[in-house]
Amino acid sequence: MGLDAGFPAARISDPADHVPIWSGRRVIGHLGPADSFHSAATNVTCRISRRNGSWYKLWNPAGWDPTATSAYVSTARTFLLNEDAPHPMHDCVDNTDSPGPPWWRDLVIATSVTGGAVVAAIAARRFLRERLPRPPFPDPQPFDDAGRGT
Repeated sequence: MGLDAGFPAARISDPADHVPIWSGRRVIGHLGPADSFHSAATNVTCRISRRNGSWYKLWNPAGWDPTATSAYVSTARTFLLNEDAPHPMHDCVDNTDSPGPPWWRDLVIATSVTGGAVVAAIAARRFLRERLPRPPFPDPQPFDDAGRGT
C-alpha cells in the first residue's frame, strides 16, 4: 500500500511488531514489520478515544482483506508521521464506532488473576501456619480381669 502525502500516516513504533487493524471487534489485517510482505505505515484521518484506548481511523479501509467500511489502528502502538499534511489530524466527530477488543475482557482477566492470587495466598497461609502441639498421650491404665480400666 502506498501512502498519500496529503494525509498523516500512522507508523508502527516497534519495527518487529505486528499491530492489528480493527474493523469493529474483528482484526482485518496487521501493520508491520517493515518488509516486502507487510506495510509498516498507513494513512489516517482522525482519532477517537474509547474505554479501551485511543485509535486512529484509517483513510482507506477498503484496501484490506476483508474490506471494511471503517478500520482503526491503536495510537499506543504507533506514532504519527506527516502531521503538517494538507489534511491535518483531527478528532472524529459523531463517531459511534468501537474498535478493538472489548474493555471488559481486560477487567475479567485482571479479576481472575487477582482472585487466583488471593486464593493461593490463603491456601499457602493455611498450609504453612504453625499448628498448636497436641496434648501428650495419657499414661496406660491397668485393666482388671473383665477388661475394664481401673
